[in-house]
Amino acid sequence: MVRHFKAGDNAGNGRDRNLMKTFLIVVGLVGLAAQAWAINMSGFKDAPITRLSGGELKAFRAFVMSTLNQTPDGVTVVWQAPKTRFVSKITPQRTFFDGKRKCREATVESEAHDRYQRGVYSLCQSANGEWQFKTPAARSGKK
Repeated sequence: MVRHFKAGDNAGNGRDRNLMKTFLIVVGLVGLAAQAWAINMSGFKDAPITRLSGGELKAFRAFVMSTLNQTPDGVTVVWQAPKTRFVSKITPQRTFFDGKRKCREATVESEAHDRYQRGVYSLCQSANGEWQFKTPAARSGKK
């Protein structure tokens, strides 16, 4: 099943453009390599998301959050920017728990007229309900 959305359908109260760009750059980093610490950040300056305007970026962020909150595993939803040639497909693959935190693994595939990016990402809900990238659990200092 595929559901289509246009900007404004789930615009919500998105954060500013810089926060969204940071969010999406981190998504890209997580998806590209296990050794994310060593990746050169300049490789993300041409990601499809960079083609969105500030308002479109806020609407896209709200769409991602809504998708993680409401879309069942295995269902693909599609978002299209109203003015920019940008389309993103998000498919939550599985829901799981990390301790008490609800987490989702999702495939995100985005395309602008001249750029394409695809990755599988794990995100968990924070105490305030926001979805954040899953980070490894803290290790004990004991050996």
